[in-house]
Amino acid sequence: MLSTSRIIRTTPRIQQAFRSLTTTTPEVSATDSPVLELPKATEVKEEFSQVFEVPKRITPTHDIPVCNVQLRGYLPQQLDFFADFARRAAFHMGMPCSGTVPLPTQTSRWTVIRSPFVHKKSQENFERKTHKRLLQIKDAHPEVVERWLQYLTMNAPAGIGLRATKFEFESLK
Repeated sequence: MLSTSRIIRTTPRIQQAFRSLTTTTPEVSATDSPVLELPKATEVKEEFSQVFEVPKRITPTHDIPVCNVQLRGYLPQQLDFFADFARRAAFHMGMPCSGTVPLPTQTSRWTVIRSPFVHKKSQENFERKTHKRLLQIKDAHPEVVERWLQYLTMNAPAGIGLRATKFEFESLK
């Protein structure tokens, strides 16, 4: 291990080496510097333009709710992204889907003693926020809804939870 006196003694040698390197390099003026050629902004191709649009919707015909899907997660951006994915999947499967409904955020707080013994006054607070979103499916066949839920469960990212409430309507006898 080097002591501080040793480091101080070696510092002037390093400075001299850098001075000798800088004196041998030629002077470059600001006018001689090359101009950076940046690529020009191109328009978004048509096949990618749908990614930036709001998901398309099918209008419900009878307004009969078939399924409510509640999405839960700790990261709101990831939750909104997955809700957008679920709406696009519902559109392509021919199901009318409502817009994303933000539900109240649930906040959980804990206070923990930092030390296990005598230092009771030293405590630490922790907080966890659970964000929720709701999607409602209307006027769809139960088998299609079941396929859609399986598809969402299969492609759900880590940290996203799904809770589905399915409604079935039967005739009275």
